[in-house]
Amino acid sequence: MTRDKLKDVTVTSVEDFESVLAEAIERATAEGVDVRGAWEFQTSGSPHDWEVQVVELARNFDGNE
Repeated sequence: MTRDKLKDVTVTSVEDFESVLAEAIERATAEGVDVRGAWEFQTSGSPHDWEVQVVELARNFDGNE
């Protein structure tokens, strides 16, 4: 995987970020990747290091949203 996967994607809002994150998680889980847990990584060319926590939430199956 290259670091330029998002070069054609604009992320200028929380909604954009959530959309990109949701797509990444859905694609990974569709391929059998267990995305749950803490993910630590360093960003290339930036002074920031990050930890992202992915927790699977229970769905509401009683029909109420």
